[in-house]
Amino acid sequence: MWVFGYGSLIWKVDFPFEEKRIGYIKGFSRRFWQGSTDHRGVPGKPGRVVTLVEDPEGCVWGVAYKLPTGREQEVKRYLDHREKGGYQVITVTFHPRPPLTPPPSQALLYIGSQDNPDYLGPAPLEQIANQIANATGPSGRNTEYLFQLADALRTLLPEDSDTHLFSLETLVRERVKTGE
Repeated sequence: MWVFGYGSLIWKVDFPFEEKRIGYIKGFSRRFWQGSTDHRGVPGKPGRVVTLVEDPEGCVWGVAYKLPTGREQEVKRYLDHREKGGYQVITVTFHPRPPLTPPPSQALLYIGSQDNPDYLGPAPLEQIANQIANATGPSGRNTEYLFQLADALRTLLPEDSDTHLFSLETLVRERVKTGE
């Protein structure tokens, strides 16, 4: 069983796995449109974390993890709990980054759909940046989530030019620097 990570599962790997592969899925774009009241915000003042939105031309880079043989259900239960804040599980086709030769394979994906109670949806980037700059929850500051994800993508996936992510990073870093 494989699980595809496109947000904190890229940089906060706190679960066992047998193998990991860098690659992508098609038909989606990564957006900071999911509210977080359990990790990066609190009820009444949610943080923003990533989810995927359908996009016929989209391609989202990330990391797929093969869950340990014989422990797949145990690790999946842990991930189900970790990703409980409005995420559901779907199956997608994962494409390993060339020059890996494995063919595309099926992977589980945690996605915050538009009908979940924590979904915040689109907003102007300035508004999203303000929300991220000012939110903190049980897992820490929302800025940490954004900066860790941006740093991880630059390191692992220099080919990923996620303009939504990197534009938000720039706006939030400006706010942190000026104390807004």
